Amino acid sequence: MENNLITEDKVKEILAKILNEEKVSRNEYSRVQFKLDEISNCLSDTIKEVRKLEDTMPMGLKSPIGGKVSGVMGNLNATYKSVELLKQKVKQLKKVAFAQVVPEAKK
Repeated sequence: MENNLITEDKVKEILAKILNEEKVSRNEYSRVQFKLDEISNCLSDTIKEVRKLEDTMPMGLKSPIGGKVSGVMGNLNATYKSVELLKQKVKQLKKVAFAQVVPEAKK
């Protein structure tokens, strides 16, 4: 029976195959897409929580740690955008890999 656990190493391995245009099964594409969606959702939730933290931070703490929180927010946003771009790339490559070529009927 196949191991259904999607580990970080397995995702990296499949992504490397996808990006190197090697043959990848639909199941492997789906597993990577699932994991990327999960990562994206977690990042989105984290960004929301950091915004809440910024909004509720006492004025006395805004000076000493406000810059650090802004830096963290910037990194989270950049990472989220990168994951979204990767998701789109994987989706496009999956479409190309499994597109059915329908021969045009000649009249």
